[in-house]
Amino acid sequence: MRMIKTALAALALALAAAGPAAARPAEVASAIPGAQQVGEARYSLLTISLFEAELWTSNGAFSWNAPFALTLNYERAARQSTLINRTLSEMSQRGAGNANALAPLRTQLEQCFPNIARGDRVTGVSTGANTAVFYHNGARRCDIEWPGFRRHFFGIWLDGRDGQAATLSARLRGES
Repeated sequence: MRMIKTALAALALALAAAGPAAARPAEVASAIPGAQQVGEARYSLLTISLFEAELWTSNGAFSWNAPFALTLNYERAARQSTLINRTLSEMSQRGAGNANALAPLRTQLEQCFPNIARGDRVTGVSTGANTAVFYHNGARRCDIEWPGFRRHFFGIWLDGRDGQAATLSARLRGES
C-alpha cells in the first residue's frame, strides 16, 4: 500500500512539473525547441470571446529580435476573407503599406489562413524579421516572406497601442 501511495505521489509531482510543457502545441515544440510560454490572453468583442492567444519563446521572455510563436485558439468560427481583410487593414495601420502595396501579400495569406471553425488552432512562428511559418491545427500551411513581416503582422497582437489591445499585448508579453 505504501508503495502505491509513493508511486501516486511521484506521478502527481511529475504531472504538475509537466504542466505548461504538456499544453505546448506540437508545432511550437518542433519549431522552437524547449519553448516556454511567455503569456496568454483572451480576446473578446463586447462579451463574446473570440480567441485565446499564447506567446511562446525559447527562454520564456519576449524580444522582437528572437524567434517566437503566437498561437490563437479560436472560440468562434471565422471566414478566411474576414481574417485576411482584418489582417491587411491592421498591417496597413502599422505602416506596411496601402491595399495596393499589400495585394501580393494577400495571395500569400490565402495559402496560410483557411476558414476557421470553433476549436481550431492557428500558430504563426516568427522565424526572422521578414519571415514566418503558419500552422493550422498542427499542420504546416505556408511560409511567408515579406519586408518587415514580424513587426507588421505580429504587432497586431504584440504591439497594442491602447485600450483592450494594449492589455492583450501586455499579457501576451508577460508584463501583467
